[in-house]
Amino acid sequence: MANWKENRRLAAIVLAAAVLLGVFGIGGMKARGLARGVQEAYAQSIAGDLALRAAAAQSIADVGASALGEDAASVQAVRTALATLDDANGPGAAYMANTALTASVGLLYEETRKAVGDEKGGVLQTQWSEFLSRGNIIDNSAPAYNEQARAAQKKLSGFPASLVSALAGAHVEQFSA
Repeated sequence: MANWKENRRLAAIVLAAAVLLGVFGIGGMKARGLARGVQEAYAQSIAGDLALRAAAAQSIADVGASALGEDAASVQAVRTALATLDDANGPGAAYMANTALTASVGLLYEETRKAVGDEKGGVLQTQWSEFLSRGNIIDNSAPAYNEQARAAQKKLSGFPASLVSALAGAHVEQFSA
């Protein structure tokens, strides 16, 4: 009789371990896979265009620095916005940094355009066009990415998915609010 009770306890422990492994192991892999898919979508649809937009902003800042001086407030604002974008951790932070970059580059472009006239206007205009174009591409890509992120957030927010995703470190973030 004692042997039967011991086997029953062992069977209960093995069953509990199997259930936990199934929920947290397989569920964790699914949660991480879902989050990874959203992160890959961000990398393919937005991150590359943000990098190209930042490169155009850097060129505008360089032209602005040569025309207005490196210490000009508008040049420094763009440099700060670029550093913030470079340091952004996740789509939400990148969105806020991109918004700040848009405002600061717009001010610098106007100041620089007035200062350089036709002298470096071609380079400035080319970079400004690239900057605006990449912004439009990002604006057009963001809704599709955000919808994918919202769908993933919904899947990861129910029970037990929320617990499993928290333990697995699976997190999904929208690009814009």
